[in-house]
Amino acid sequence: PVELLPVPGSDELLVLEVAGKLWTVPNHEEAERELVVDLKEQISEFQRSYGFAFHPDFASNGYCYICYITASGLPDGTRVSRFRVTSQRPLRIDLASEERVISWLSGGHNGGSLMFGPRDGMLYISTGDGAPPFPPDTHQTGQDISDLLASVLRIDVDTPSGNRLYSIPTDNPYVSLAGARGEVWTYGHRNPWRMSF
Repeated sequence: PVELLPVPGSDELLVLEVAGKLWTVPNHEEAERELVVDLKEQISEFQRSYGFAFHPDFASNGYCYICYITASGLPDGTRVSRFRVTSQRPLRIDLASEERVISWLSGGHNGGSLMFGPRDGMLYISTGDGAPPFPPDTHQTGQDISDLLASVLRIDVDTPSGNRLYSIPTDNPYVSLAGARGEVWTYGHRNPWRMSF
């Protein structure tokens, strides 16, 4: 298991395994788990999964966001996708509803933590440096904000822009800096594995 969150509006927990299975577990003693979906069986390029988050308006829109990895070394191999939950009792996720929100280079360090800001409703996404543990920062991206690597991103998934399923909040710190990716909220992280507010 790499992530465990309460399912909004229920007494269940959703558990994500790195190998791609998502399970619900009632939040009481002697609970029996139930398989929600197996990403590996239905996403042909799937390698591993790292994080998920429910949209703040999950009760009305049924959106769940999942970060998963395909083969290492692909420019778009680390992906955050939006999926629709088709049933909340029992919980079921429709993998055919996948819409890729954002992606970045896959490697040994992928980040993959997803959280919605409790005050602003923005989606925060951690990204690694896309490199193996040794030697460190082989892509020399830790201090480079012209890409999405080694950062925490902040995007607005409720306001699509152009051909993207998100927009860049105007109050992000580097949104008007020439050559910078406006999605970057903080940078200089090697592999931000988990975040909290």
